[in-house]
Amino acid sequence: MGVVIERASGQVLIVEHSHDTELAEVDGLGDLSHASVVFSRDERYAYVFGRDGGLSKIDLLTAKLDKRILQSGNSIGGAISQDGRLVAVSNYTPGGVRIFDADTLAPVADIPAGYAPGKRSKVVGLVDAPGNRFVFSLYDADQIWVADMSNPKKPVVTRFKDIGRAPYDALITPDGRYYIAGLFGDDSMALLDLWHPERGVRRILKGYLAHDEKLPVYKMPHLEGWALAGRYAFVPAVGQHQVLVIDTENWKQVDAIEV
Repeated sequence: MGVVIERASGQVLIVEHSHDTELAEVDGLGDLSHASVVFSRDERYAYVFGRDGGLSKIDLLTAKLDKRILQSGNSIGGAISQDGRLVAVSNYTPGGVRIFDADTLAPVADIPAGYAPGKRSKVVGLVDAPGNRFVFSLYDADQIWVADMSNPKKPVVTRFKDIGRAPYDALITPDGRYYIAGLFGDDSMALLDLWHPERGVRRILKGYLAHDEKLPVYKMPHLEGWALAGRYAFVPAVGQHQVLVIDTENWKQVDAIEV
């Protein structure tokens, strides 16, 4: 089974792939213009994150909207914890991450993305990591934060500052070790080794635009949906019509694919 986000109608289509059949539509999900979805560990429930701040829990077996809340004014995605008990939402307005009980959608914790007096950053690149951690980037503050949810009521947040200008999105490697943030304001990327966070964030692909004219970028790129295949990562070159190929053994560029 799977789901398809129908952004124009604010619905989710439930499908099955064995016979390519449309099973049901679930409506009443709000603004899905930038929606994303994660699943419960048993894959019965789909959690849909809407652009309007809506968090919807869909029962795929009954094709019903189980629960829905409006938790912010503008959100950009979410993640579910390794143990399946917590759902996190990254918010633009107000900037921060909110954590909810995966069963009831009751609020559990709130992590405001404050970085200066009276200022809160948009949050992007939210992923789940081993050890019931959430990792995310602060677009306006040039930071990466790691929230340890071992005690859900009292998250322990580790902050990494000055990672590079304007992190726009991020991904985590399949083994849960490396968190990579793309940088909209620098021609490089930020790499955090979650097995050795004491080493801090280091920059990779420095100067990949050094020999090329930077082209205008009309829409913020994405990173989380890009591919890691074997030892190679494929990421967008911001400001170029290229896909960069990275060897994850040494985090160096080995090729560039024209697109």
